[in-house]
Parts: sequence; C-alpha cells; structure tokens
Amino acid sequence: MLSMRLDHDLKFYGANLAEVFRTPAYDCSLKNECGVPDFALTRLKGGSMVMQRAPAYPEDRAMLICVALAPTPVDRWRARIAGQEVSVSHSIAFATTVIDLMKPMEMWAAGPFDYLHYYVSRDLLDRVAADNRIAPVDSFRMVFFERDLVVAQLTKTILSQVRNREPLNMLALEDVSLLVSTHLLQHYGNGKGVLRAQPSLESWQKIRTEEMLRAHLEGEIRIADLATACQLSPSHFSRCFRQSFGTSVHQWLIKLRIDTAKNLLREPELSLAEVGFRSGFCDQAAFTRAFTALEGTTPLRWRRLNGRGVVATEDLVSDELRPR
Repeated sequence: MLSMRLDHDLKFYGANLAEVFRTPAYDCSLKNECGVPDFALTRLKGGSMVMQRAPAYPEDRAMLICVALAPTPVDRWRARIAGQEVSVSHSIAFATTVIDLMKPMEMWAAGPFDYLHYYVSRDLLDRVAADNRIAPVDSFRMVFFERDLVVAQLTKTILSQVRNREPLNMLALEDVSLLVSTHLLQHYGNGKGVLRAQPSLESWQKIRTEEMLRAHLEGEIRIADLATACQLSPSHFSRCFRQSFGTSVHQWLIKLRIDTAKNLLREPELSLAEVGFRSGFCDQAAFTRAFTALEGTTPLRWRRLNGRGVVATEDLVSDELRPR
C-alpha cells in the first residue's frame, strides 16, 4: 500500500519519494549552495500491488524524467496532470515520461514497477541555458511513455551502477546532469533559443583534460574544474568534449580506468582487488563488471592471455570475485 503521508517539503526524488512507494531507494544527488538538490537520480522498484492513488506532491520548480526500466503494462499507471488524463502509451523498456512538476498532478500506480527518475531543477536548467546564451525556458513539453533514444542510451550507460547500488562519483553525476539538462532544453523546451553546434576541443584542451582525468581516476573531480582548465563554461565544455571524444566525460573516464587496469594486470604480483583500486574503482566487483562490459571478458581471463609470467591455477585467485 502506498504511504499517504502529506508533507509540503516532499520532493520528487530520494528517500522521501521511495518512502511513499515503499521501495528501496537508489539515491544520488548534486546539491546547490543551499544544500538543496539541483539534480537527483532515484530508482523505484516494487512488487505486485493493486492500483492505488499516490499522495499529492506540492508544485516544484523542476522537471522529472521517468524511465521505465521494464515495460509498464498499459493498465498499471495513469495520471491527471493540469487537468489532462494521461496513461501508458508504449509498453516498452526504457519508455520515457517527462513531467513538469509545476503542474498540479494526481497519480495512480500499480505494481510491479521499475523506474529510474531524473529530477532536474529549473535553477539548473536556467544556468545551462545561460551558459549557452539562450533565454531561460518558461515551459516544457510533457510526454508519457514515449521513445527517447537519447535518454534511453544515457540510462543504459549508468544502469549497471544503478542496479548494483554503486553511487555515482561527482564527475559522473555532473556529467549526467549536464547531458540531461541540455537534452531537456533542446528537445522539450518551448523557448525560441537554439543550442548552437559546438566545435571540438582544441588540441591543448584535449591534452589538459586527459591529464586531469588520469590524475583523478576515482572520479572525484568536477566538470567545472575541467572546464576552467580549458577556459570554458561547464555546459560548453561538456558538449565540446562529446564532439571531440565521441562520448561523455564519465564514459571516457571509464575507458581510461580500463586502460590503466590493463597495464596493471600485466603485473602478476598484484591481486585483482589491488588492480581495481589503483584503477579508480570503488571495489573489485565494480571493476570486474566494468572491465567485462567493455572488454567482453573478465579481468582474470584477460590477465591469463596478456599478463607477464603465468597465472597458473585457480587456487591463486580463488577469492577473486566474478561478475554478477
């Protein structure tokens, strides 16, 4: 049963949202100077449950992107938003719903369900718009369970960490927040401004960026730090980086981690746990999952084929973790 606790401080992210739906929370957020999240990721997953009305949330200067990680049956969700009746339009995995939280909303939900929510404050959207020299967007187009290839692909890049409850580091959170904000402005904003195509980073900027990323493989560096070193604003830097490297900053950092790990795996005296730690991963399990996803094989098998010397027996690595 859904909790019906009413609270004017409720927001559509984090533990208080998970409490309403009585589901475990995956909660990562970026807070502003006042300690209030400008951007948050929350996963809601629940079992079988009859259709029930969720409590009303106060209006909020924010947008919500809700991604169905598993197909939502057409009769499992409906809402009334600003007087408009809406429901599931496409029962597909990674269907995307975009809601303006400034609109009054009533919602009914049934289980099972599995959603990832991106909460984006209007303040963050205004800053990204200002960085790109376009007027703030006053209104956004709302969609319900539609295909959005950009949001779907972005969600897939962080899904392993979400499902395994691995917190995203600062760099990853900022990277995702800028990508989501830019996408909202470009494709859902009703303003007249257009984000201009960005040039690639100059050679010196690419070199400086890689130097800084390699020095912070654990990801505890801000997009703003990289942008300042390149004499760009954060959102300009993020877009120029993608133009230059063909991927996001966070995904490039993972590639650099794996490249570092390969060099360390050639040293037979290092355990897999030590290799993962030195490569910037939070633990061995996270290292094994990321390595296997990128290389198509486990670190142990890769070492056997490429390492210096011979890793002779399973006994040497009997305590090593396997990918889940």
